[in-house]
Amino acid sequence: MNGHFLLSLYTNRTQTGEPMRAFHENRTYHSAFPFTAFKSHNIEFLAHWHHDLEIVYVIEGAVRMGINSETRILQAGDLAICSSGDIHYYDSKDNNSTLLLVIFNPSLLGFPAGWPLNVRLTSPFIERSSATEGEQTDIVNRISAIMEELLREYNAKLAYHEQLISGLLQELCGLWLRHIPLDTVNPHKDKRRITTMKIMQEVLEYLDINYMHAITLADAAQQANMSLFYFSRFFKSISGMSYIAYLSSIRVNQAERLLLSTDKSILDIALECGFTNIRTFNRVFKQVKQRTPGELR
Repeated sequence: MNGHFLLSLYTNRTQTGEPMRAFHENRTYHSAFPFTAFKSHNIEFLAHWHHDLEIVYVIEGAVRMGINSETRILQAGDLAICSSGDIHYYDSKDNNSTLLLVIFNPSLLGFPAGWPLNVRLTSPFIERSSATEGEQTDIVNRISAIMEELLREYNAKLAYHEQLISGLLQELCGLWLRHIPLDTVNPHKDKRRITTMKIMQEVLEYLDINYMHAITLADAAQQANMSLFYFSRFFKSISGMSYIAYLSSIRVNQAERLLLSTDKSILDIALECGFTNIRTFNRVFKQVKQRTPGELR
């Protein structure tokens, strides 16, 4: 797939136990209508990006979420939106949460090239605790209600549900644009930010394609054309974890998939996934998954 691996939806991953993967996600849907909505418990997903819009509503609990260079601990009632191309991740360590996720292609809004156009959200997060009384609280309540309506329509699939879903999406994104602070896109002013995100996208893809090889921090920094010190800080600020932890997670997730889906020996899987010996593999696997490869099988 020319370096872009076809992933299932988050819902498939979380329901089947298949490990999350990162990088550029080319989405597939269960029908020709490019929309899905589902609830997820304690979601974990490495930094990645996609063209589709992803809107998150925290039903209960708390989750750490990063979008581009911003990170929040989202609490019950909070919302977040990932615009086309935003690099984002979920981290549920030390927290329990139930999230409602709505994911869809921007073509449903009439923007096949991506959403939003000519503007960008000042912040991708809406925290209910920061909403003042009056109109802003009403908007947050309405957005949350629309999310719940979208989930009901998607699950029930009654007659004309696709038309109703399209209308609700138009209202949802219209409310977001009308009432949430926006910045006008300035190609000259935003050049550095856009370039930075592009570099990170390329680094994530580079790691996913080459995780089975010995890729040092210096190798990744060279790929990004940055100094070691700057790259290390840059990578953690966007991915939410250190370079070593991120690479280890990719390798462990791939090893988990092979352990569950093949009869290959644990040693062969360890070597195939970029580990140099079984001792290191067992130690890192247990750090990431809280159990050993042998216990998984």
